[in-house]
Amino acid sequence: MFKMAPSIDYPTSLPVSVPLSHSIPQKQNTIDVSVVEIIEEDSDNGQSSDEGHFFSHQDVLDPLHAERARLRNHLGLPANEGAPIPEQPRIQPLFFIERVPDSRSITCSLPGCTKGALQPGELRLALNPGMVGDMWFRSSSDYYHVPCFERLADFTSPAYLDRIQPLTRNTFKLRGLKPSSVFDGSYLLPGGIERLILEWKVTRGKSIDKRDGVYDERMYKLDESVYELLYHAGSRRYRPVCRPGLLDQFEFYTLSKTLAPNECGSGNGHGEEWNLFEAFLEEGEGDGVHDLSAMLGRWQNAVALSWQDTMKPPSNDFSCEGEDQSVLHPTAVRAIRRLSVIPVPQVGFNRLSCYP
Repeated sequence: MFKMAPSIDYPTSLPVSVPLSHSIPQKQNTIDVSVVEIIEEDSDNGQSSDEGHFFSHQDVLDPLHAERARLRNHLGLPANEGAPIPEQPRIQPLFFIERVPDSRSITCSLPGCTKGALQPGELRLALNPGMVGDMWFRSSSDYYHVPCFERLADFTSPAYLDRIQPLTRNTFKLRGLKPSSVFDGSYLLPGGIERLILEWKVTRGKSIDKRDGVYDERMYKLDESVYELLYHAGSRRYRPVCRPGLLDQFEFYTLSKTLAPNECGSGNGHGEEWNLFEAFLEEGEGDGVHDLSAMLGRWQNAVALSWQDTMKPPSNDFSCEGEDQSVLHPTAVRAIRRLSVIPVPQVGFNRLSCYP
């Protein structure tokens, strides 16, 4: 049971063919390749593989050093600042956060992983296309525990951050999956995780832009109707006048109801509202190696807690932070259960299907 990519912006008028939660007009695509620096060793102290790649003693001391370099090459990024740009992949690899389908467990691709196999229903990161396989199609993937992949990818760099995609009703085709593979909810993420990942990307992206001195508030500005839908849906103040742009009825309903980030309390007090982002995105989060997996862990703990019988008596404390919390406010329980459903793609008249 279970703020958007740093370059996300919603246009005033959305095209019919692009769903709201996946329309990503990009900024000028500048990739900062100076974040990860790989120190060159003297060639006399290194060894060559059969493929002609150079491996230093640092690779021997830190086996992940070579794996990080391998990932950078796979993404078409230079090994270090000033190094020649490798051949660009015909299909740009993306990092999909998804659930392991119920079919079977699978081994994590991180060398030396000690977390065991990825189990059905568990969250995983799919590097697609994978580093081994056909790069012409998205038929191959490498699978990782999210904390394991965080040891390879530097999510303080746009070159990595912009590739993160939550696997949803709107992105499964980008992953190369057939509709028949996801109509029962397989692979797809619960709504709460979808919203949290996209908002985490916005927060992290703003932090990166400010650090690099390129922050431009206009690049993050949304049309007012879109902003109201994404951030105020579910609250008492939300009064939608019309659907934003050309957003279809199915997606509008999903975002305004099922995936609304706010939940009103049952009392008459104006302060009794719960907010998803305030509950799970920690203040100042943005520079840690495992910020993403930590946020996902807080969500999963809260989901498990929300289906227990123990709840807090009514109060104004809606916090979900901290793993030692054993009870939740009834409003938080109601919101977390609602956001735990998995919105599936629309098929014919089956436009509002969700799986718990």
